[in-house]
Amino acid sequence: MRGEAFARQLRLLALLEVRPEGVELEEAAGELGTQRRTVYRDFRVLEDAGFPLTSALDGRRARWRMLEGYRHRLQLSLSWSELVALMAARKLMSGLAGTVLHDGAASALEKIRATLPKGLADHFRASEGLVSAPQGGRDYRSRGELVQRLVEAIDERLTVAARYRSRGAKGRRRGAERKLDPYHLRVAEEGIYLIARCHRSGGEKLFLVDRFDAVRLTEERFALPQGFSAEEMLRPRFGMWSGRPRKVRFTVAPELADLLMERKVHPSQVAQRRSDGSVEVRLEVALGPPLVAYLTGLGAAVSGIEPRELRGAVAREHRSALAGLEGSVSRRDTGGE
Repeated sequence: MRGEAFARQLRLLALLEVRPEGVELEEAAGELGTQRRTVYRDFRVLEDAGFPLTSALDGRRARWRMLEGYRHRLQLSLSWSELVALMAARKLMSGLAGTVLHDGAASALEKIRATLPKGLADHFRASEGLVSAPQGGRDYRSRGELVQRLVEAIDERLTVAARYRSRGAKGRRRGAERKLDPYHLRVAEEGIYLIARCHRSGGEKLFLVDRFDAVRLTEERFALPQGFSAEEMLRPRFGMWSGRPRKVRFTVAPELADLLMERKVHPSQVAQRRSDGSVEVRLEVALGPPLVAYLTGLGAAVSGIEPRELRGAVAREHRSALAGLEGSVSRRDTGGE
């Protein structure tokens, strides 16, 4: 019942006021006579309502508390360039609409807008068209609750039981349930990815959120491995393709040289311009379809691809595309289409 939830949240606020050192979820659940997951959701509701809550790990458990001076309304002092940057950041997240990653950013921006002086607030509203961002990407509206569970599990160090369809699974066949220790969410052009330790294999893997059919929280807790670094794990990947990093080299013709000099295709990229205007590019990445597709897309402008197996994969893609094109032309010429 809504009335019961509201009353419980008021009691939670009162508990935070008398315990400035903060409370753990289990502690608050015991005081309120409810479950820890319910208390976690209540904390999030209070945050969304504008109460300045903070949580920090105390050992392996999170302790929530109210920031000092919360009764005094926060007066922000932001420059116009900072507001424009926030507006751009929200629009860049538009492809994640329906998830806490986008909706939380939009809500935060609205709260900031409400604190602005009237003149600046009016200027802010009138400048919505000042910046824009791509509107494409994946549609995560149907997966908002699933993403919320993963965020909660990462925050609280809770193991999840998930059904996941591996790459290549046909149709919508539900994957077998497996237990995962979720470490980190990565937002990429291809979608949202989860870095987690799989109990079945015992190793850390990357999971595309789109392939989860279901996620439920368990009561099991895990500890983040000492020294874990998401950036370190993701560095050798090309896009989100995993594998053993290999030394890659290729040369790009002068007509596309500026493109490679202006934009890195991978953090490990080293590009060196030659006297003839071409560019030699060196990477250290995992070999896989995304890298093959990228090099194939450069067409005749790319040469000197190493290692040999990568060069062979690109050549096969070109031959396959040529065969398909010639077949299509042949069928049209003979009246087959």
